[in-house]
Amino acid sequence: MSTLYLPPQYQGSQDTDDLWLGYIRVSTWKEEKISPELQESAIRQWAARTGRCLLEPMIVDLDESGRHFKRKIMGAIERVERREARGIAVWRFSRFGRNRTGNAANLARLEAVGGELESATEPVDARTAVGELQREMIFAFGNFESNRAGEQWRETHEYRLQHQLPATGRRRFGYVWHPRRVPDMDAAGGWRLQDERYVFHPDHASILQEMYERKLAKPVPQGLNTIAHWLNEEVQVRTLRGALWSTSSIARYMDSGFAAGWLRTHDRECRCGYSNDPSISKCPYNRMLFLPGAQPKIIESEEWEEYQAHRKLTKNIAPRARKATYTLSGMLAHGRCRHHISHASDTRKTGQVNGYWLVCTRNKHVSKSACAKGINVKREQVENEVFDWLGREGIAADIDAAPATPGEDTAPKVDPKQVAQRQRANLTRELKTIDAAIDRLVEENALNPNKYPGDSFERVKNKFLGSKGKLLKQLGDLGEAVVTPVREDFQELIVGLLAEWESFKPIEKNAMLLQIVRRVVCYDIRDAEGKLLSVRTEIHPVWEPDPWAPKKVCRGLFGTRADWSPAELWIRPGLIEAEVEAALAGEIEA
Repeated sequence: MSTLYLPPQYQGSQDTDDLWLGYIRVSTWKEEKISPELQESAIRQWAARTGRCLLEPMIVDLDESGRHFKRKIMGAIERVERREARGIAVWRFSRFGRNRTGNAANLARLEAVGGELESATEPVDARTAVGELQREMIFAFGNFESNRAGEQWRETHEYRLQHQLPATGRRRFGYVWHPRRVPDMDAAGGWRLQDERYVFHPDHASILQEMYERKLAKPVPQGLNTIAHWLNEEVQVRTLRGALWSTSSIARYMDSGFAAGWLRTHDRECRCGYSNDPSISKCPYNRMLFLPGAQPKIIESEEWEEYQAHRKLTKNIAPRARKATYTLSGMLAHGRCRHHISHASDTRKTGQVNGYWLVCTRNKHVSKSACAKGINVKREQVENEVFDWLGREGIAADIDAAPATPGEDTAPKVDPKQVAQRQRANLTRELKTIDAAIDRLVEENALNPNKYPGDSFERVKNKFLGSKGKLLKQLGDLGEAVVTPVREDFQELIVGLLAEWESFKPIEKNAMLLQIVRRVVCYDIRDAEGKLLSVRTEIHPVWEPDPWAPKKVCRGLFGTRADWSPAELWIRPGLIEAEVEAALAGEIEA
């Protein structure tokens, strides 16, 4: 039952203890962008009509979605919990939120302390059963409208991706964007339609290309912070929003692959919520897809693959080790506990020497129980062993590259990267042909729906979509197969590093070693009493399978055993049981 309305002239003076918080939210959805002035006016009229007192200033969330609650509304709820106000007043209940779970949770939190939520334009008394039902129906319709808008946006994004355009049409650094609708006073309605496209920017395209070149510079690649200083201070160019470049904005744009002709999108089959929840900044399962785009390439495919490999390598290195102080920074590990080895100083006759020893980080900085014995070895000894290993690998590479003897096969070797590149070009060409066929089929069906009899249209369309899915899978598999290196690819790098070992600085040697070595492992050899006898160094190159990679353990009918093969997990327990029964039967007979 609604509260009886009384005109203000028949109401008493306002209760100074009846304080309310006014909340205004302007949505990101174009159709819901109700001006904050209109919302504020309605809330103030509600306060004057009902005799409520509003706290100043009002809480305003501009350009915020109601699908999440990482907004200022949470601060308003906390103020009600601290008894600073009695409740929250909004223009409509949809301004509170459009997420079913979030609405229920935060409304319960508000009402648990006696707080209330009031709408200035929807007079509902939620203290009654009918009023509560009305409010829940309003919330349900708000959630429905939000989901419907989300589905429309997803359909729009899929349509754009099928036409090799980015899901969100906007400007991109290094390109000039020609949108589909442009203002034209001579055209009907003041707008002229054209083909949406991206072309090279006359000034920024070369800057974007140099950003990749600096990130892949030899022998020491530049860091993202160095590139940011170069853009902001030397080149003095800003982002397309007029802001200064930062390491995050540079990494986000360069990782997108737009300059290499790719469109980065999230896999729709992934259920992590990244595509639906704005509060999730990245996919936790890294299920991002790279689809071919129609924009021209600023960098070639080889440079893009090299950049991806470099980013994958540096992400596994601690930030402090990316600017190496020592030759082996960021690649040392203790073989016993499989954790990082750090550098430690020592006091000698000449004074304190930084980085003289290599010690186990777990043993020194965590606990003796984490790594009981630890390790202690001279840095110079391990660096010399790495240098000797490089010499052996350089000789082995020279032997592999030596001319074949008369009795050996002299057929020219096929470069697997070139083969993969040709396969990728063929698959991309076939993919464009199928996309064009799908477009023609859909257009003809839209113009003449009676052209195709029965279900032939759906059957042919599904056939094309199935072929497209197979091609995309082949492109994905091809991309994974290309990243496997071979030792011959590093021959020139090894020989050059050996020749300039004495002249290179530690940071230069570290940058080159990171391209060759996955890790350097030190094993402590001890006697029965635990006394350290020697240290053995083991080097894991990038062209060999990683011996420390986590093993995929199959779970069978009888559980999981790391030392059993997948087949044994299903049959071995039965065989063991049969052997036990046979042994018991033999004992009984004896």
